[in-house]
Amino acid sequence: MKKHYGFTLVEMLVSMVLLSMVLLIASSAYSQFSERWNGRLGHFNKSVTHAKHLVLVQESLKSIISYVVTDDQKQAKLYFEGNRNGFVAVTLRSIFTPEVSAVIRLQFIQNEDFSYKLIYQESAMTEQLLVHAAQPLSFSKSIVLFEGLTSADFQYFGWPSIESKNWTPDNILSKPEPKTWFNDYNSLERNLQPEQIKITFTTDKGQFTLLAKLNNSVPGVLLNYAEQE
Repeated sequence: MKKHYGFTLVEMLVSMVLLSMVLLIASSAYSQFSERWNGRLGHFNKSVTHAKHLVLVQESLKSIISYVVTDDQKQAKLYFEGNRNGFVAVTLRSIFTPEVSAVIRLQFIQNEDFSYKLIYQESAMTEQLLVHAAQPLSFSKSIVLFEGLTSADFQYFGWPSIESKNWTPDNILSKPEPKTWFNDYNSLERNLQPEQIKITFTTDKGQFTLLAKLNNSVPGVLLNYAEQE
């Protein structure tokens, strides 16, 4: 008669220990793979979102228009105010509310550690139109485009004055000044809008430049506004 032998207690314990080690190694490997995959996927999604925001901001800048407001003397003026830290203007292509126009503000803000971040903000004209240059605005929507910048600067390319832009050879009493880059461009004073905006900033990866060409100003827009008045 053949005898049947089962597992001893020691053999079963050894088998369970080995199986537990295999499961532990497999679980650890899967956890590391999952973390790396989620990290890479999250980084990819973040990169796609960032690229999308940059494209939308570029389109918004290209759609800046010759928008007319009134100043304190109730005179018609073009609305664009820019300096080295940023600018405000009116665009036809809102990012957050595409069906309406919006006042946009693109600016550098300094952090507590003296680094900068580039922020895009919007005030959609859904309930109240912008009619006065000093009218208070509420910028409720914003996008942080870049962070951790070590230097930041805005420049504006355009005519220095409306006299230089409209100069003709018949006018021998004055000499035209050419278009150039400015650190400050206030359309309320110049009655002109810049033709291009250049944004320069430096990160730990080097220096970068964003260049946006604006729509051409509408000829005679201020004259037409005055005639309607």
